[in-house]
Amino acid sequence: MHCPDTQMPTIVLGTDGTIIETNRAFTELSGYQGEAVSGRLLHEVILFEGEPRPLGTRETFSEVRLIKSSGTRITLLAILSPVLDQNLRPYRYLLTLTDYRRIPAVAQTLAAIESRVEVSEREMRTFVSSVSHDLRSPVVSIKGFTGELSVITENFLKQLGTVLGPSGDFQALLAQYREEMLDAIGFVEASARRVERLVNLLVVYSKLEGMPLNNQPVEMGGLIRGIATAMRHRLEQKGCRLSLEASFPTLMIDPTVAERIFGNIIDNAVKYLDPSREGAIAIKSGENDREVIFSVRDNGIGIADYNRHKVFMFFRRATDLEIPGDGVGMPLASALAKRYRGRIWFESEEGRGTTFHVAFPKSLVI
Repeated sequence: MHCPDTQMPTIVLGTDGTIIETNRAFTELSGYQGEAVSGRLLHEVILFEGEPRPLGTRETFSEVRLIKSSGTRITLLAILSPVLDQNLRPYRYLLTLTDYRRIPAVAQTLAAIESRVEVSEREMRTFVSSVSHDLRSPVVSIKGFTGELSVITENFLKQLGTVLGPSGDFQALLAQYREEMLDAIGFVEASARRVERLVNLLVVYSKLEGMPLNNQPVEMGGLIRGIATAMRHRLEQKGCRLSLEASFPTLMIDPTVAERIFGNIIDNAVKYLDPSREGAIAIKSGENDREVIFSVRDNGIGIADYNRHKVFMFFRRATDLEIPGDGVGMPLASALAKRYRGRIWFESEEGRGTTFHVAFPKSLVI
């Protein structure tokens, strides 16, 4: 498709966020000729507030800053619209820009919407915190009573075995009953433990925004090597080689937050390795004009196109395979990165592997 030749500055994007084409109105606004931005990633030209939203199947609105060829920046409203193929999957995106602040009614409406969204987010965090607290009591009760039921069942079976004597038929029946009963109790206990883990994670998420940060100089190479060392046994079991660059930057960051972000990403890389070949994970760092970027690349099973939108969704799994997990690692990592105005995104090819990128502002580098 070609870029519409309208009065609205417009950019045609690929599904990976690469700029394919721009129109004349964009050139007049930005000062860039089409070939100057063609092939570049959108976020190199357009700065989003916080983390750019993943490209999806719905139209989205964002306040952005355009970096003009002169180096100056202007604030605009960006409307991102997917262009769908015959299977209703996006194959291109149109990004239309407008200076909405020149339209007073629009500016007032957007300010009101932003205020309502902020209130809704606060209410949602309060709701999650309240629900998490309410769920904890029944979960604790379930765990307690299943433990007690397990003990009572075992004692009852022992006493019954003594009363019935050593008859082979009775003992075989008791053994079968014991196995089935204890299996059922074990299933309930495992389910209760999983609910408890999810509740605890909900509590953590509800407190993220107000969570105090213990910022201190963190040598990121040492932190990442520590995570790799803690996973050494799993890596050996998987037959996986993990390689790290010789040097990484030092950031002013909370080490617990950094460890959780990279721990989740590396854990996923190990978890989704392809068992049919030798595993390999490579971790490196780089930078662009305004960010320091860490990349974790694996040669695992990759992520299918139709599962990409699930990666940063809570309690969703970006795979059709039965692999253990709660579906909270990446959403939590993304939320933690946002505390530092960082962002996480990924590139993946099904059957070949995935690379996750974590970017932080250079202002954190010391």
